[in-house]
Parts: sequence; structure tokens; C-alpha cells
Amino acid sequence: MSKTLLEVARDAAELPTSERLKLARILLDLSETEMDPQEEVQAAWETEIQRRLQELQSDKVKAVPLEQVKGKIETRFRS
Repeated sequence: MSKTLLEVARDAAELPTSERLKLARILLDLSETEMDPQEEVQAAWETEIQRRLQELQSDKVKAVPLEQVKGKIETRFRS
């Protein structure tokens, strides 16, 4: 019997942090092989990346430390 998405998500939430991150990478890799981004989409991402980089370099926005971001994600998944 197949598990539902909710069941899989609950199981994943019980994994240690390092294992959840590995699972996330695996899922991203699987989705990347299924999709072949069109040139327009890729160009839009390049533009967005450049815009965000310029905002960081000009101090228009403030970077958030990785550990803080990971902490927020872990807190969200513990609920």
C-alpha cells in the first residue's frame, strides 16, 4: 500500500536534521531530472539572481545567517 504525501511528510519530519536535508536534496534532484527548464525560465532566474546579488552588495537587504534559517525551518517542521 502506498503512503500518502502527508504520511511521508510526517515520517520525514521524524528524521534527524542531516537526514532531512539529504532527503530534500534527493527530491530536488529527482524533480530536476523530470523538468527541463526552458531558456526563458533560466534567463528569468539569472536576472533574479543578479538583482538579489546587487541588493546584497549595496546593503539594500541584509543577509540571514544559514544557521538562523535552518533553525526556523526545524522549528516549523517540529510542529
